[in-house]
Amino acid sequence: MTHGSCLCGDVKFSLAIDPDVNVTSTRTDKNGQTSLCHCRACRKITGGTTSVNLTVPSTHFVLDSGTLKTVTTRHVDEGFEFSLSFCEGCGSPIYAVPQARPGVKIIQVGVLDDGDLLDKTPDVELNVKYRPAWVQQVSGAEQRERYT
Repeated sequence: MTHGSCLCGDVKFSLAIDPDVNVTSTRTDKNGQTSLCHCRACRKITGGTTSVNLTVPSTHFVLDSGTLKTVTTRHVDEGFEFSLSFCEGCGSPIYAVPQARPGVKIIQVGVLDDGDLLDKTPDVELNVKYRPAWVQQVSGAEQRERYT
């Protein structure tokens, strides 16, 4: 079990994953897939040049406390709809759900209380066509021009 929270601490959640298992060992294991996304929507969500994500089945996510506000918007680069859920108090982004994949939650790795996933190489880099020129390709990560 892994736990996460927002900046102000009002939102707390649990993920039914084992943080000691190398999530990059397989794309289909119960721990999900890690990704680094360079799209412009992720830049706006995080306020940085990339977003480090963990995609898990929705059933693995449990909201333990707090209230999430959810907005639905259209992806600036790809045009698809997705919802973004964040703490209504401090605004920390917790997860996104693409309309075409309602069975998954794309968790912002930075809100996990245990930072071990940040030490692991992402499985995949997404939207590399938007990667800033000064950012190097992640060695060992699959490279994708788009999401698929």
